[in-house]
Amino acid sequence: MTRNRPHGFTLIEVLVSVAILAFVVAGISQVLIKQSQASSVQAGQRDLEESGRLALIELGRAIRLAGYGIDPTAAFDFGRFACTTPNTPSTCNGGGRDRTDAPDELVVAWRDPNFARKVAVKTGAGPYTITLDAALTTRIDAGRILELLCDGAENAAYVAVTSTKNAGDTDLSVRVLTNADGYFPTVDPSDACYSTGTVLLVERVRYYIANDAGGVPAFWRDRGRGGAELLFRGIEDLQLSYDIGQPPAGSRFASGGASAVTPPGCTDTSGDGGGVSTWTFGSCAGVAAAPDQTITPPNWRLDAYDAATRYTGHPANIRNVNIVVVARATRASPDGSGDDVPALLNRPARTRDNFRRAVQTLSEQPQNLLSRANILPPVFPGSTNVGGG
Repeated sequence: MTRNRPHGFTLIEVLVSVAILAFVVAGISQVLIKQSQASSVQAGQRDLEESGRLALIELGRAIRLAGYGIDPTAAFDFGRFACTTPNTPSTCNGGGRDRTDAPDELVVAWRDPNFARKVAVKTGAGPYTITLDAALTTRIDAGRILELLCDGAENAAYVAVTSTKNAGDTDLSVRVLTNADGYFPTVDPSDACYSTGTVLLVERVRYYIANDAGGVPAFWRDRGRGGAELLFRGIEDLQLSYDIGQPPAGSRFASGGASAVTPPGCTDTSGDGGGVSTWTFGSCAGVAAAPDQTITPPNWRLDAYDAATRYTGHPANIRNVNIVVVARATRASPDGSGDDVPALLNRPARTRDNFRRAVQTLSEQPQNLLSRANILPPVFPGSTNVGGG
């Protein structure tokens, strides 16, 4: 008689099978974890690159608008707006608009092309009350800058609104500007022409980098009213340099000319031959420098195109702005990877950590400051007007 043997697995067989299964599951889990981390890193990289791109678009637009419809001396601000002590640039941005140890700031102004009202009545002797020919359609906050333009556009005065006005209001109370308001020409609008002139609205904007409530570096916009606006999270650094207009070849102010001017920009000490003067502020390694608004500005209408006043370090002579934005992931990389930051303009390189980054650059011209720049070479030796105007 045949005896039936019991069916099943021995304990050793079960243990071996479990061990093999655990090994396979662990391997699959590691693959899934790596894929998840890679996907998270890629998604974060796309987000930070998008934030950097949007920040560049915003800054480029502001630079293109700088100086539109206003006096060129007020297009850029390096020492007054949002500074602890107006006219002391070192009190702006914790040490100046241009920094080698922190992000830079950009402050620009332009006229709002969407607002214009005629003056119906002007009363007072400073402050003034201006009655408009049509009611406001949006709120105008206290502190906003207005441009009063006489008919014929020969004379202009800049004033600040003293109290907030809402849609439907037809009167504005205004005062003469102070240093804290920026570099707008200070003219008391007492002339009779302002009683029938045009009221225009001026936009002032300050862009800067600061941590948000969650401790994430972010890109902010301050328009001097109602608090700053958070535009984009994950923007870690902003570096700027400013190119000053150079005299063209053949000009008596160019190098080798009879009245050659010294390049007004920062001094580059990176070469073997010692310091070299440049036509750019903010690009020399380790040197904080910015255009100087204490310099006598060019007379935008009366100075010749090829005049020494157009080749100084005054902000009205800025011809190009170079922008570098560093976007950083809002969270440390799950796989522990990260990026260092190379040297950017005048700021030194920084070491790698566990955050992913993207560096994006843009060069933008302030179109409204180019109208009196040199556009043609000299027509004859010694010419004092090479632009034709």
